[in-house]
Amino acid sequence: MGKKEKKGNGLNYKQTFLIGFGFMGCMLLWSVYNSYVPVIFRAKLTELTDGGAKLPAFLSVALFVNAIMTIDNIFGVIFQPYFGKRSDRTHSKWGKRMPYIIICLPICAAFFCLIPVAATVKATALSVVLMMTVIIFFNFTMSIWRSPVVSLMPDFTPSHLQSDANAVINIMGGVGQMIGFVVGTIATTLVGLLGFTAVHDALKAKTNSLGQILAVNADGSPVVNYLNGFDPSQYKDHVDNFIASGRDKLFFDGTSFSSAGTDSQLVAQKVVDMSKGTPQYVNYTPIFVVAAVITVLCLVILTIFYKKNKANDLSADVYMEESGDKPKKIKIKDLPISKEERTSLITMLAALFLINNATEAIVPNFTNFALDTLNVKPIYSTLMMAVFAVSLAAFGIPAGAMGRKLGRKKTIIIGLTVIVVMFGIYLLVSQVINNRMFTWIVLWIALVVGGAAVGCININTLPLVLAIGGRDYVGTFTGYYYTATFSAAITGPILCGALIGLFKEDYNYMFLFCAIFFALGLAVITRVKHGESKPEDEEWLKEAVEAADD
Repeated sequence: MGKKEKKGNGLNYKQTFLIGFGFMGCMLLWSVYNSYVPVIFRAKLTELTDGGAKLPAFLSVALFVNAIMTIDNIFGVIFQPYFGKRSDRTHSKWGKRMPYIIICLPICAAFFCLIPVAATVKATALSVVLMMTVIIFFNFTMSIWRSPVVSLMPDFTPSHLQSDANAVINIMGGVGQMIGFVVGTIATTLVGLLGFTAVHDALKAKTNSLGQILAVNADGSPVVNYLNGFDPSQYKDHVDNFIASGRDKLFFDGTSFSSAGTDSQLVAQKVVDMSKGTPQYVNYTPIFVVAAVITVLCLVILTIFYKKNKANDLSADVYMEESGDKPKKIKIKDLPISKEERTSLITMLAALFLINNATEAIVPNFTNFALDTLNVKPIYSTLMMAVFAVSLAAFGIPAGAMGRKLGRKKTIIIGLTVIVVMFGIYLLVSQVINNRMFTWIVLWIALVVGGAAVGCININTLPLVLAIGGRDYVGTFTGYYYTATFSAAITGPILCGALIGLFKEDYNYMFLFCAIFFALGLAVITRVKHGESKPEDEEWLKEAVEAADD
């Protein structure tokens, strides 16, 4: 059965805004998760494997960290569609979606808080096992309520108003993401105001990557214990970076030193200031707790709204049965399109896969890159990511207008060209010229310009794919699009982690990886010959894109 529709004069913005609190909480958790979990896990795995020395040659800490960060995408592909359909067939006094959200969101938030807590366990192997267990349960419970929370908007909004409603929901999601980027600063401030000085010192002062309080010398740098006959003067750049970074131990792969030790690769270790008590692994726990509390508050607002407005739920009395005329999956070779259009489709999907390998590799690696290369703690590097996100969001409407005026393919090519050039300039300045001031200037420019460039790409790729198939095959071509992008979301971080590990955990190679895959995507997309829509197609394309985003 279809949904009942209530025709109104216009969108109920207050109602849509309140519905958006669910999506806001979801994006807040993901923002914090993607920013901090890679840093925490890297520190623990580095400790467990002695900087990767105990791993086989083809494996690395960076590879494992990036592989762990794909769990959410894997679970999203497997579980989200299932629970989304399951919620369609649910009946309760709380409607179809709310039971999943009310029950699973608090459980999900609890598992979320336990991630940094598991990292405080002193037995490293046990700590890693506990973290993996908690992360798996967090991702699973998130998969249960994520699709239902996204489906709330269509449940409360007539189809002819869903385009405007989706814009409101996306704004709320963007707000959640922004809060996630600044929640580290919020948590640090709150901890200080509440008077937990030991925790506050661990968050603000010189600490290692998990918050142990370090002994510092006269200039405020951590005291370092050099091992195995290591001469720091011979490796000044490495030592300076190590002292300023959040890492605990310095490893040199493949280098031997005169004094024998339990591990000849470990050459330096930061000294913990025991005068301040037992080392405290508290650095990120307040951040996760604050994020979880805000998310639960979002649930409270959403629950109060639903209780008062459940009579407006258009799907409340509609049972979504499995229909016999459900669209069948169509193989590309069986599509009723020309050979040239089929070639363009395959080429476009290949380009999408390459491009998204690059974009998906940035998220799980940026905070570790900032920590190692820029000596910037995650609570501050997330503010840099916020600049990129704001630029991406702000350029959404101009990117769409460019696609309609210049052509979607040309706009995507412009975006790819700009971002490849920006990454190339950054690599040149940071690796060849090696000037710190220039590196910072170029990086900030790259964050702003890169956000706009990615906007040109993201806004125009799905409409281009849908236009190849035409109005009759929207569902089929949307499926092709998400197959390509979700596949890249799994392979991108893993491949990037492998490259970083290959170059001895140098996170600068993240930019090389992304530049290569963006360049490959650019080369491939130039071969696409179809997909530009006619003016009369714009309306149904807009509706199809909005539906796909839901």
